[in-house]
Amino acid sequence: MHRDRQPTRNICAEVAHLGLQLQAMEIIDEILSGTEPCEADVRSSLTWHVEHNPGQPQRALLMHMLNLRRSGHS
Repeated sequence: MHRDRQPTRNICAEVAHLGLQLQAMEIIDEILSGTEPCEADVRSSLTWHVEHNPGQPQRALLMHMLNLRRSGHS
């Protein structure tokens, strides 16, 4: 019976991880689709983080947000 439980937990963890990735991708898409000229530097920063964290949108978004926090953006 333990063998049946382990794959279920792995699948649940994978589904949760994919859900987090999807949310991060949606947030990234929303930010990058902006057109406000005053936000161009924010979009550029996020693009850089996405390019340097391939396949890890949640990490790219986190690193971008930490960078903004350090630079004083709200």
